Amino acid sequence: MTPEIFEFVRLLPLGFAVGVYGTLVGAGGGAILVPVLLFMLPHESAASLTSISLVVVFFNAYSGTLAYMRMGRINYFAGALFAVAGIPGAILGAMLVHHVTRAAFDPIFGALLLGIGAFLAINPLGNQQSGAANQPQRPVNFRLGSIGSAYIAVFSSMLGIGGGIIHVPFLIRVLRMPPHNATATSHFVLTFMALTATIVHACMGEFHEGIHRAAYLAIGVMMGAPLGAAISAKIRGSLIVRLLAVALCVVGVRLLARLL
Repeated sequence: MTPEIFEFVRLLPLGFAVGVYGTLVGAGGGAILVPVLLFMLPHESAASLTSISLVVVFFNAYSGTLAYMRMGRINYFAGALFAVAGIPGAILGAMLVHHVTRAAFDPIFGALLLGIGAFLAINPLGNQQSGAANQPQRPVNFRLGSIGSAYIAVFSSMLGIGGGIIHVPFLIRVLRMPPHNATATSHFVLTFMALTATIVHACMGEFHEGIHRAAYLAIGVMMGAPLGAAISAKIRGSLIVRLLAVALCVVGVRLLARLL
Protein backbone atom coordinates (compact mmCIF):
# COMPACT_ATOMS: atom_id res chain seq x y z
CA MET A 1 0.00 0.00 0.00
CA THR A 2 1.46 3.35 -1.05
CA PRO A 3 1.74 6.18 1.50
CA GLU A 4 -0.93 8.18 -0.34
CA ILE A 5 -3.43 5.30 -0.24
CA PHE A 6 -2.62 4.67 3.43
CA GLU A 7 -3.31 8.33 4.25
CA PHE A 8 -6.57 8.20 2.29
CA VAL A 9 -7.75 5.01 4.04
CA ARG A 10 -7.09 6.34 7.55
CA LEU A 11 -8.27 9.92 7.01
CA LEU A 12 -11.48 9.40 4.99
CA PRO A 13 -13.36 7.58 7.82
CA LEU A 14 -12.17 10.21 10.28
CA GLY A 15 -13.55 12.94 8.02
CA PHE A 16 -16.85 11.08 7.70
CA ALA A 17 -17.21 10.81 11.49
CA VAL A 18 -16.36 14.49 11.93
CA GLY A 19 -18.92 15.42 9.27
CA VAL A 20 -21.72 13.41 10.88
CA TYR A 21 -21.13 14.58 14.43
CA GLY A 22 -20.09 18.14 13.68
CA THR A 23 -23.28 18.73 11.69
CA LEU A 24 -25.43 16.93 14.25
CA VAL A 25 -24.56 19.42 16.99
CA GLY A 26 -23.72 22.39 14.75
CA ALA A 27 -20.12 22.45 15.94
CA GLY A 28 -18.26 22.21 12.64
CA GLY A 29 -16.21 19.27 13.88
CA GLY A 30 -12.99 21.13 14.66
CA ALA A 31 -13.13 20.33 18.38
CA ILE A 32 -13.18 16.65 17.43
CA LEU A 33 -10.62 16.79 14.64
CA VAL A 34 -7.87 18.91 16.20
CA PRO A 35 -7.33 16.59 19.22
CA VAL A 36 -7.06 13.60 16.86
CA LEU A 37 -4.57 15.44 14.64
CA LEU A 38 -2.48 16.40 17.68
CA PHE A 39 -1.88 12.70 18.36
CA MET A 40 -1.70 11.54 14.75
CA LEU A 41 0.78 14.24 13.71
CA PRO A 42 2.92 14.95 16.79
CA HIS A 43 5.68 16.71 14.85
CA GLU A 44 3.53 19.12 12.83
CA SER A 45 3.34 22.79 13.81
CA ALA A 46 0.26 24.28 15.44
CA ALA A 47 -0.35 26.43 12.35
CA SER A 48 -0.21 23.37 10.07
CA LEU A 49 -2.72 21.40 12.16
CA THR A 50 -5.15 24.28 12.57
CA SER A 51 -5.01 25.05 8.85
CA ILE A 52 -5.94 21.45 8.01
CA SER A 53 -8.74 21.51 10.56
CA LEU A 54 -10.18 24.77 9.24
CA VAL A 55 -10.34 23.40 5.70
CA VAL A 56 -12.35 20.47 7.03
CA VAL A 57 -14.54 22.78 9.14
CA PHE A 58 -15.31 24.82 6.02
CA PHE A 59 -16.43 21.82 3.96
CA ASN A 60 -18.40 20.44 6.90
CA ALA A 61 -20.10 23.78 7.48
CA TYR A 62 -20.76 24.30 3.77
CA SER A 63 -22.28 20.85 3.29
CA GLY A 64 -24.28 21.07 6.50
CA THR A 65 -25.53 24.55 5.60
CA LEU A 66 -26.92 23.28 2.30
CA ALA A 67 -28.82 20.58 4.16
CA TYR A 68 -30.14 23.03 6.77
CA MET A 69 -31.20 25.46 4.02
CA ARG A 70 -33.49 22.78 2.63
CA MET A 71 -34.94 22.30 6.13
CA GLY A 72 -35.59 26.05 6.53
CA ARG A 73 -33.74 26.28 9.86
CA ILE A 74 -31.26 29.10 9.22
CA ASN A 75 -31.79 32.63 10.57
CA TYR A 76 -30.21 34.34 7.58
CA PHE A 77 -30.23 37.90 8.88
CA ALA A 78 -28.56 36.95 12.16
CA GLY A 79 -26.19 34.60 10.37
CA ALA A 80 -25.06 37.21 7.85
CA LEU A 81 -24.57 39.83 10.57
CA PHE A 82 -22.58 37.49 12.81
CA ALA A 83 -20.45 36.31 9.87
CA VAL A 84 -19.51 39.87 8.91
CA ALA A 85 -18.65 40.61 12.55
CA GLY A 86 -16.54 37.46 12.83
CA ILE A 87 -14.48 37.72 9.63
CA PRO A 88 -11.88 40.19 11.03
CA GLY A 89 -11.50 37.97 14.09
CA ALA A 90 -11.00 34.91 11.92
CA ILE A 91 -8.21 36.69 10.06
CA LEU A 92 -6.52 37.75 13.30
CA GLY A 93 -6.76 34.28 14.84
CA ALA A 94 -5.28 32.59 11.78
CA MET A 95 -2.35 35.00 11.87
CA LEU A 96 -1.75 34.65 15.63
CA VAL A 97 -1.39 30.85 15.54
CA HIS A 98 1.73 31.20 13.39
CA HIS A 99 3.46 32.62 16.45
CA VAL A 100 2.43 29.77 18.79
CA THR A 101 4.70 26.74 19.23
CA ARG A 102 3.43 23.18 19.73
CA ALA A 103 4.89 23.25 23.26
CA ALA A 104 2.50 26.10 24.09
CA PHE A 105 -0.39 25.02 21.87
CA ASP A 106 -0.91 21.53 23.34
CA PRO A 107 -1.50 22.60 26.97
CA ILE A 108 -3.64 25.56 25.91
CA PHE A 109 -5.78 23.26 23.80
CA GLY A 110 -5.86 20.63 26.55
CA ALA A 111 -7.18 23.17 29.05
CA LEU A 112 -9.77 24.32 26.51
CA LEU A 113 -10.96 20.75 25.96
CA LEU A 114 -11.37 20.22 29.71
CA GLY A 115 -13.42 23.41 29.97
CA ILE A 116 -15.62 22.58 26.97
CA GLY A 117 -16.02 18.99 28.13
CA ALA A 118 -17.15 20.06 31.60
CA PHE A 119 -19.58 22.57 30.12
CA LEU A 120 -21.08 20.07 27.69
CA ALA A 121 -21.44 17.44 30.40
CA ILE A 122 -23.55 19.84 32.46
CA ASN A 123 -25.34 21.62 29.60
CA PRO A 124 -25.48 19.37 26.52
CA LEU A 125 -26.27 21.19 23.30
CA GLY A 126 -28.08 18.47 21.44
CA ASN A 127 -31.55 18.98 22.84
CA GLN A 128 -33.37 19.47 19.54
CA GLN A 129 -36.20 17.07 18.81
CA SER A 130 -38.01 16.22 15.64
CA GLY A 131 -40.83 18.64 16.41
CA ALA A 132 -38.55 21.52 17.32
CA ALA A 133 -38.52 22.92 13.80
CA ASN A 134 -42.12 24.06 14.23
CA GLN A 135 -41.29 26.34 17.16
CA PRO A 136 -41.25 30.09 16.39
CA GLN A 137 -37.93 31.90 16.45
CA ARG A 138 -37.48 34.42 19.28
CA PRO A 139 -36.14 37.97 18.87
CA VAL A 140 -32.34 38.02 18.74
CA ASN A 141 -30.05 40.61 20.34
CA PHE A 142 -28.06 41.36 17.20
CA ARG A 143 -25.58 43.74 18.85
CA LEU A 144 -24.63 41.25 21.56
CA GLY A 145 -24.52 38.46 18.99
CA SER A 146 -22.16 40.42 16.75
CA ILE A 147 -19.78 41.27 19.59
CA GLY A 148 -19.76 37.69 20.85
CA SER A 149 -19.22 36.29 17.35
CA ALA A 150 -16.25 38.60 16.80
CA TYR A 151 -14.46 37.40 19.95
CA ILE A 152 -15.35 33.75 19.32
CA ALA A 153 -13.90 34.04 15.79
CA VAL A 154 -10.47 35.12 17.08
CA PHE A 155 -10.24 32.37 19.67
CA SER A 156 -11.63 29.57 17.52
CA SER A 157 -9.66 30.45 14.40
CA MET A 158 -6.41 30.50 16.36
CA LEU A 159 -7.14 27.02 17.75
CA GLY A 160 -8.51 25.65 14.47
CA ILE A 161 -11.82 24.53 15.93
CA GLY A 162 -14.02 26.71 13.73
CA GLY A 163 -15.97 27.99 16.71
CA GLY A 164 -19.20 26.02 16.53
CA ILE A 165 -18.56 24.24 19.81
CA ILE A 166 -18.48 27.69 21.44
CA HIS A 167 -20.84 29.55 19.10
CA VAL A 168 -23.76 27.14 19.45
CA PRO A 169 -24.00 27.41 23.27
CA PHE A 170 -23.59 31.18 22.92
CA LEU A 171 -26.54 31.33 20.54
CA ILE A 172 -28.66 29.05 22.72
CA ARG A 173 -27.78 30.17 26.26
CA VAL A 174 -27.05 33.87 25.74
CA LEU A 175 -29.14 34.88 22.73
CA ARG A 176 -31.96 32.41 23.57
CA MET A 177 -32.11 31.07 20.02
CA PRO A 178 -33.97 27.73 19.68
CA PRO A 179 -31.50 24.83 19.38
CA HIS A 180 -32.63 23.82 15.90
CA ASN A 181 -32.02 27.38 14.64
CA ALA A 182 -28.78 27.77 16.62
CA THR A 183 -27.12 24.70 15.10
CA ALA A 184 -28.16 25.65 11.56
CA THR A 185 -27.27 29.35 11.90
CA SER A 186 -23.93 28.45 13.48
CA HIS A 187 -23.11 26.29 10.45
CA PHE A 188 -23.97 29.20 8.15
CA VAL A 189 -21.63 31.53 10.09
CA LEU A 190 -18.89 28.89 10.28
CA THR A 191 -18.83 28.60 6.49
CA PHE A 192 -17.60 32.18 6.14
CA MET A 193 -15.32 32.22 9.19
CA ALA A 194 -13.55 28.98 8.26
CA LEU A 195 -13.19 30.01 4.61
CA THR A 196 -11.66 33.33 5.65
CA ALA A 197 -9.16 31.69 8.01
CA THR A 198 -8.30 29.06 5.37
CA ILE A 199 -7.51 31.76 2.81
CA VAL A 200 -5.22 33.45 5.35
CA HIS A 201 -3.37 30.17 5.97
CA ALA A 202 -3.05 29.57 2.23
CA CYS A 203 -1.59 33.03 1.71
CA MET A 204 0.94 32.28 4.47
CA GLY A 205 2.04 29.07 2.73
CA GLU A 206 0.62 26.47 5.12
CA PHE A 207 -0.74 24.10 2.43
CA HIS A 208 2.47 23.29 0.60
CA GLU A 209 2.70 20.00 2.50
CA GLY A 210 -0.68 19.27 4.10
CA ILE A 211 -3.12 19.89 1.26
CA HIS A 212 -3.57 16.17 0.49
CA ARG A 213 -4.50 15.44 4.12
CA ALA A 214 -7.02 18.26 4.12
CA ALA A 215 -8.48 16.96 0.83
CA TYR A 216 -8.92 13.39 2.12
CA LEU A 217 -10.61 14.64 5.30
CA ALA A 218 -12.81 17.03 3.33
CA ILE A 219 -14.11 14.21 1.12
CA GLY A 220 -15.18 12.27 4.21
CA VAL A 221 -16.76 15.35 5.74
CA MET A 222 -18.82 16.08 2.63
CA MET A 223 -20.13 12.52 2.78
CA GLY A 224 -20.95 12.65 6.49
CA ALA A 225 -22.44 16.13 6.92
CA PRO A 226 -25.79 15.47 5.17
CA LEU A 227 -26.26 12.38 7.33
CA GLY A 228 -25.62 14.42 10.48
CA ALA A 229 -28.20 17.01 9.41
CA ALA A 230 -30.78 14.27 8.75
CA ILE A 231 -30.13 12.61 12.12
CA SER A 232 -30.48 15.94 13.95
CA ALA A 233 -34.13 16.13 12.89
CA LYS A 234 -34.98 12.76 14.44
CA ILE A 235 -33.14 12.28 17.74
CA ARG A 236 -32.39 13.98 21.01
CA GLY A 237 -28.66 14.53 21.04
CA SER A 238 -28.02 15.19 24.76
CA LEU A 239 -26.62 11.71 25.41
CA ILE A 240 -24.35 11.91 22.36
CA VAL A 241 -23.07 15.31 23.49
CA ARG A 242 -22.35 14.03 26.99
CA LEU A 243 -20.35 11.16 25.50
CA LEU A 244 -18.39 13.71 23.50
CA ALA A 245 -17.82 15.68 26.71
CA VAL A 246 -16.21 12.66 28.34
CA ALA A 247 -13.99 12.10 25.31
CA LEU A 248 -12.89 15.76 25.25
CA CYS A 249 -12.01 15.64 28.95
CA VAL A 250 -9.95 12.48 28.48
CA VAL A 251 -8.01 14.00 25.57
CA GLY A 252 -7.56 17.23 27.50
CA VAL A 253 -6.08 15.37 30.45
CA ARG A 254 -3.72 13.45 28.15
CA LEU A 255 -2.48 16.66 26.54
CA LEU A 256 -1.90 18.30 29.92
CA ALA A 257 -0.20 15.15 31.20
CA ARG A 258 2.56 15.71 28.65
CA LEU A 259 3.73 18.61 30.80
CA LEU A 260 4.55 16.28 33.69
